[in-house]
Amino acid sequence: MPWILIKNNLKLMLRSKWILFMMIIMPLITIGLLSNAFKSMLTTSFEINEFKVGYRTNTGSLYEPMMSKLQDSCKEQGILLQEYPEGDIKELLLNRTVAVFVDIQSDNFYKLYRSDEKKIEAAMTDSIFSGFFYQVNEAVTVKTYSVQNKINPSTEQWESKLIQEKLPTDPVPSSTDYYGIIYIVYFAWCGLVSLVAVISSERKSAILRRMRITQMSNLNQYLGKFIPCTLAIFLEVCASWILSVLLYDIHWGNIGISIFIIALISMATSAFGIILFQLFHNVAIGIVIGFIITWICGYFGGSFQSYMYLDIPKFLINASPIYYINRTLVEFSTVGHSDYAGICIGYLLAIIFSSGLIGILLIRRKMEE
Repeated sequence: MPWILIKNNLKLMLRSKWILFMMIIMPLITIGLLSNAFKSMLTTSFEINEFKVGYRTNTGSLYEPMMSKLQDSCKEQGILLQEYPEGDIKELLLNRTVAVFVDIQSDNFYKLYRSDEKKIEAAMTDSIFSGFFYQVNEAVTVKTYSVQNKINPSTEQWESKLIQEKLPTDPVPSSTDYYGIIYIVYFAWCGLVSLVAVISSERKSAILRRMRITQMSNLNQYLGKFIPCTLAIFLEVCASWILSVLLYDIHWGNIGISIFIIALISMATSAFGIILFQLFHNVAIGIVIGFIITWICGYFGGSFQSYMYLDIPKFLINASPIYYINRTLVEFSTVGHSDYAGICIGYLLAIIFSSGLIGILLIRRKMEE
């Protein structure tokens, strides 16, 4: 094991003031700014007040006998469902008499009207009526089947019953907790800049030629960069982590596994960074490419907008390792556990081992050249 090389490289990384500022101070500034800017997004913006829904149905409609039950069910949820057999729908919406209007025109068909600012209320109403239609139609199908097959069930066996069920949802973290966690993760991935101090020193002092003379193995050369970079990133991230908790009172959950995940991120970042700086001779190009990839993964993973409200294709979100890390650590904070922890750890281990193998092969090729 090249202990002297590891020690010297670690010193180079920890002595760089601009890297320390970026890895320790910048996360604190970013967390403070974004947690304040998006404070309302994760709280009051998604609280729905009581609202009224108007409806109209044809006489003798299949759904007419069940509307009273639907009204009772909606009332418990703060939705006032009221019939308007006559009147102009547009006027009712413009006068704010109702927030949403449902015009049941025939069996299996209804039109929903809303104003531009009532999108969330309209989505809730559409979901309620869609489920209501499904249940009533299902009951009618059962009755029709019974009649056709000369089955005589009791009325209770086929009569439509509006089933109401409350589904538990995960609590939404505060903006401080959310951004306080995900930006520790994001800047950990930016830690590949720590390698700049070592790469620049190697090229300036022709260290690689000296290593070739000593016949140091490719694995030892790799470990001489991988280990100190991992340690530097981990120490810098932990310092920023501790300071952010003290400054902003950020709530982390399952500290043991969280530390383990941060350690894996440090290793994955180091392994990935080594590949970049072996592929590109120009250090600036390597940094730019690395930051672009990190930004893209962060965008799909919820680093800039909460992953809970991302409106992009699911397969793009699933392709980002940062998504699984963010979701795991945020769920640790809100509910104490996460079903994504296994995928998160497996993803990081895959990056570490695959990047490590590629990195060693690239070092070997460079030494041969």
